[in-house]
Amino acid sequence: MRVSQTNAEVTHPDRRSDRLPALIQGVGFFLLLGGVGNYFYFSDAGLPALLTADFVVSMLAVVPFAAAIIVGGFWLDNSKIDPDQYRRIGVWFAGGLVAFLLLNVVMIFTWPTGSLGEDIGWALFAAVVGGAGGLVMGIFEARAISRAVEAERQRLQREAIEQRNERLDEFAAVVAHDLRNPLNVASGQVELERMDRDSKHLQAAATAMDRMETLIDRTLTLARSGHVISDTETVALAELVDGCWEAVPTMDGTLENEVTAVIDADPDRLRHLFENLFRNAVEHGSTGSQTESDDSVEHGSTGRQSPSADTLERGSVDLTVRVGEMAGGFYVADNGSGIPPAKRDAVLDDGYTTTDGEGGLGLAIVQRIVEAHGWEIDITESDEGGTRFEITNVTKTPRSDEDTDTRSKTPIQP
Repeated sequence: MRVSQTNAEVTHPDRRSDRLPALIQGVGFFLLLGGVGNYFYFSDAGLPALLTADFVVSMLAVVPFAAAIIVGGFWLDNSKIDPDQYRRIGVWFAGGLVAFLLLNVVMIFTWPTGSLGEDIGWALFAAVVGGAGGLVMGIFEARAISRAVEAERQRLQREAIEQRNERLDEFAAVVAHDLRNPLNVASGQVELERMDRDSKHLQAAATAMDRMETLIDRTLTLARSGHVISDTETVALAELVDGCWEAVPTMDGTLENEVTAVIDADPDRLRHLFENLFRNAVEHGSTGSQTESDDSVEHGSTGRQSPSADTLERGSVDLTVRVGEMAGGFYVADNGSGIPPAKRDAVLDDGYTTTDGEGGLGLAIVQRIVEAHGWEIDITESDEGGTRFEITNVTKTPRSDEDTDTRSKTPIQP
């Protein structure tokens, strides 16, 4: 039994502190009832005493301060002050109450009033004044400490963001220059050689170099997508979604754009997010065979690469992509073959792929963009049995009556 009690105390170290607001309210009510009860107990006038000036003066000495303690307890229970600061507030409250009470008790013994009722009333007055004063001081100090802690946390967070962005910039610079420049030289030499004499070996080398160029572009996009966003703009999702769909080769795919929300986001990176989700649906959202679900993984793109013709033919047959709103955000769903539940977390990892071995980066880019905005992403099954990407924790901006979207929800087909 002793071990169980010890574990409970370790697991819930602030359990006693969490009861502080209720304790403060109880003390306030006790002092309030004590002041009223003390007056009527030692008064011989009974209920008619309510009409006397003596009663009003006695209540003014106790009720306002007791009410302040009670209200302070309620406020503390609903405030944003960290419960870790409750102990400090409790020390101030108890210290103020006891110290001022003891001081006045000494004064009562030094200059007695001659009436027990008046002496008790004096002590109650000292208790409520000391308690109210200590509670106010404790709350002010706790709020000051909370503000200082929050300011320090934000400073450390900014420094971490700056360091992270610096590392990403260094990585992007290495990829852009140290890798791309030698690759361009090699590609140029291969092309010159192919002009003199072409062969299947040179063709394979050129294809490999093109794939390397694609991977460099995708890696750069992935690195830059990880920058934490500090400045956002107001973005109308309806117009942006339509533009992203038109920028992606979708063949016979259909877009059902049902969003009308306006959100705070980085428009460029939000455009990358939708284009990669659309491209993923087109390349891997085949509705022709559910057996392809095991290979339903993304390749990723920088927005310049086009899917191959066979991929489009396979992935866009009767494909429908729906973009809609949900509580706290929006979603992108398709009626394709879907992603197996066991692989839904893995497809968001850098380089995950089960198809061509190039290393999938498209959905990794999506996740980086989501994290950079401070959003959350979840992959589920759509109503049609395909894949549904849910983006939540999104800050929406209220639309004015003039900006209300009344455009047609007719599906878009290229």
